Amino acid sequence: MANMKFGECLKLLLSILGVSMNQLSKAINVDNSLVNRWIHEKRVPLYNTPYIERISEYLSKNVTNTFQIQHLNKLFMDICEKDSSEDHTKPEYNIKEKIKKMLSETQGYSIECKKQEKIAGSPDKDNFTSEFSDGFVYNPSDYISLSSKDKIIMGSSNVLSAAFHLLKAAASRHCGNNNTIYISLINDTDIISLQYTDTDLVNLREVFKEIMKKGWNIILFIRLNSNINKIKKLINFVKPLIKIGKLNPYYLKRYDVFAIGREALCIPEVGALSCFSTNSLFRVDCAFYFKNKVAVDILKSYFNVLLATCAQPLFNYYPEKDCSKYNRLLIKNEESIGDRILYKDCFGILTIPKSLHKKILKKIGLSRDDMLASQEYYEKRLKAFLVNVENYEYKDIYCYESVIQFIKHRKFFFYFPKGVKPVDLEVKDIIEILRNIISLLKRYKNYNIAFNHECTDCASGNGEFYCMVKERQAVLIEAYDSSKGIPTVRLSIEEPMAVKAFEEYLIEKWEHIAPINKDKNEVISWLQGQIKLLENKITSEVG
Repeated sequence: MANMKFGECLKLLLSILGVSMNQLSKAINVDNSLVNRWIHEKRVPLYNTPYIERISEYLSKNVTNTFQIQHLNKLFMDICEKDSSEDHTKPEYNIKEKIKKMLSETQGYSIECKKQEKIAGSPDKDNFTSEFSDGFVYNPSDYISLSSKDKIIMGSSNVLSAAFHLLKAAASRHCGNNNTIYISLINDTDIISLQYTDTDLVNLREVFKEIMKKGWNIILFIRLNSNINKIKKLINFVKPLIKIGKLNPYYLKRYDVFAIGREALCIPEVGALSCFSTNSLFRVDCAFYFKNKVAVDILKSYFNVLLATCAQPLFNYYPEKDCSKYNRLLIKNEESIGDRILYKDCFGILTIPKSLHKKILKKIGLSRDDMLASQEYYEKRLKAFLVNVENYEYKDIYCYESVIQFIKHRKFFFYFPKGVKPVDLEVKDIIEILRNIISLLKRYKNYNIAFNHECTDCASGNGEFYCMVKERQAVLIEAYDSSKGIPTVRLSIEEPMAVKAFEEYLIEKWEHIAPINKDKNEVISWLQGQIKLLENKITSEVG
């Protein structure tokens, strides 16, 4: 069981379902003040009382949409799933039973905490009386002293160092039940150091990689507004991390949300930073550094409330079982009108002529059903591509080194709906693909390709990376481990501001490529040169 108290759990449940304390108290026939005392941990329902059953019954009737179910399931996983030997995917674990289980577990934890408080003894009431003598009613147990490790940090560089320290502490340990790190990036200047040096960014990104490889999930809270440049900087920072699949950006639902100079970092069971700005530029320059568990848990609860009430996931992940759903989205976006820009290791299936596509399908040994599905998928995408390229700009960016390796070693990563398979092609197959690309470039004035010499973030050596942006529609990203032939990550982004930022990001990539590597005539000439070399190879082998 995660260390969450009953009041915190009940507060989150009410927030997720949009139920007020007053509504709950009326529904379960208790005084509103009792619910208030539960929420603030001043009272805990005793064992063998009907409250847990009544609350579960009422709250389960207030579940109205899939977003609420997703948040409930995440909360359930945090509280119950990790430590339980039971299978909570069983049908009997419906929404009501999950709510009941969460409340029961946190009830038990709160009751045990109350027992420990009694054993430890009460705070010195006289001290509280002398310090808080303003006549207000207070509860001494609600006042918690901070530890000697909790500090106030001054100076931007010191705040950044403290953030590094906490993140490295997380990277040095395997995550436990509390396996989520929360970071807010709400302001135009923020604590992941978009305002700092390139070296700082590289070091921070490496720490993020270490953290995620230890099993941590990272939730980023971001605010999307007209500041496209900030979103592009964020894209540049997170792009190499996307392949790991542990990154979960959330954007605040309202575009006008603004919290001046206020950011936070929370790592459960490690520590937290609550950061502020005290200057007119709103640059973070001071922070409260917490190791105190209660303080860290408060920030965690704050982030969970944001998740439940104010935020939407920016990434839509598609696990292997949802590959058909992802492929339908890919076809839908291929069919949609608008410009398209593609960023990929090497040539894809749309550059393969139909006859060669059928030949490769037979070669890789798919079942009849999978062959038919793959052929249908290819033909739908190709048809949409040929229709839209007549009227809209289509730009493909390929990694030059990957293309050279493809021509040299003749290994092609063949994409089909269920995954990717490496295929060894003949020299004549390579020639056929290159001729088909030349034909497309000559036939369609709107179609252009470029070879990027600086694409270390794209070419991975043993895998495939794919990013397609369709104007005003979506961003689709895939990463594959070629040795396994299955996607490590498949995701889509459909939030308009993020789609626009990705589009500008890739256009900027295009503009930074040397003219000789993207001029249509130069590209065609280079491809024709490669064809001649391959034809000479065939002639010499025959001779």
